[in-house]
Amino acid sequence: MATNGHEELPPKVRAAVLLAMGRSAEEIGPEIGVSGRTVRRWRQRPEMRADIRRVRVRLLEGAVASVRAGVGE
Repeated sequence: MATNGHEELPPKVRAAVLLAMGRSAEEIGPEIGVSGRTVRRWRQRPEMRADIRRVRVRLLEGAVASVRAGVGE
């Protein structure tokens, strides 16, 4: 399996990134070594919700930058 650079991140950080990308807790749990239930509990914590929002903003900013770069070609 190809690595995506996220394997060295702590499980909660990886979960926040994957949740921000729209993955389900049931998919994420086994991938990071915890249960889906654990991911769902983490997702309810205010600090995790804030992390997910920050990741979503960064993803959106990257997408907008890509579109803008493509328009200039």
